[in-house]
Amino acid sequence: KGLRTSDAEYPLDALVFATGFDAMTGALDRVDIRGASGQRLSDVWQYGPATLLGVQTAGFPNLFMITGPGSPSVLSNMLQSIEQNAERITDLLKFVREHKHVSVEAQAGQQTAWMEYVAAMAETTLYTRCNSWYRGANIEGKPQVFSPCVGYNQYIEYCDEVAAAGYSGFDFG
Repeated sequence: KGLRTSDAEYPLDALVFATGFDAMTGALDRVDIRGASGQRLSDVWQYGPATLLGVQTAGFPNLFMITGPGSPSVLSNMLQSIEQNAERITDLLKFVREHKHVSVEAQAGQQTAWMEYVAAMAETTLYTRCNSWYRGANIEGKPQVFSPCVGYNQYIEYCDEVAAAGYSGFDFG
């Protein structure tokens, strides 16, 4: 419903965090984001991030990420990726409203399949064979996982298919 502190709850439509640079996950790991069961996002991602299309993580309904892990983000024109994600999330929210749902979240199985696809595509490149910030090598103790989606056009096609199929891969409440 909003932001809750030890003193009060503040109703909000949106909350934006700007927390600094740690590629792909840092901005989200530094915030105590809790899922539907109270689980911490940073704990769920302790071995590496998992999302569906880089926009949602299973167990965290109505939490949307722009250019998150599993999206082309840092491998594409970032502004174009941001616009694409924002438009897709807007369309998804319109679908939620039109169908009188109150929540949406990634299905765990589809999320796993998506991240397996992202990993398989990454293996066709040299990105997975070097130590770089793409894999989190610049952050001590961070899991070495390459999480951007290689192939912007393939990503767009997949997003189009998901939308055309009534947002298959997402659960609605």
